[in-house]
Amino acid sequence: MAETMTREALFQEICETWQRTEDAVAALGPHFDTPAHDDWTVGDVCRHLTATSHMMSGRIRALLATGELPFPGDDGNAEWVEKFRSLDYKMLRIELNTAHGVVWMYVQRFSDEDLAQRFTIFGEEYTLGEVIRQRVLHELSHIDEALAAAGLVESAIAPVETAHRWA
Repeated sequence: MAETMTREALFQEICETWQRTEDAVAALGPHFDTPAHDDWTVGDVCRHLTATSHMMSGRIRALLATGELPFPGDDGNAEWVEKFRSLDYKMLRIELNTAHGVVWMYVQRFSDEDLAQRFTIFGEEYTLGEVIRQRVLHELSHIDEALAAAGLVESAIAPVETAHRWA
């Protein structure tokens, strides 16, 4: 992320990505059992995104409080994916929309100055805005991966009704 990226530009990217993700989960629903990568199915990828969205606010709070960004690791990811296994794709999309809403309520308070705060993570320097954007790009890459595994093209994603429309 360029240092000049503003709060407004970051938040627009967040909202566009979240809306695409939530709409894509609806398109991916019938393909949830399709293998995606490693031992994960398309559904597991969507469960992982829901889990990481639930963790995002806490991870950012920890970064601000301690200067350290906690990572769940492979075991933590697998544990969180299991927590959402019982949800069908419709309920998972609702859960994801709710998790996005919680993150939004937290990060929308950040000013341009807040987002410019610098942190060292794994020996590299990042702004808070870059850290948040990396989480958004993480979501984007996994949805692209799930769409490819399911053999779906972008036009398969259609707007669906949600509690919050992000874009």
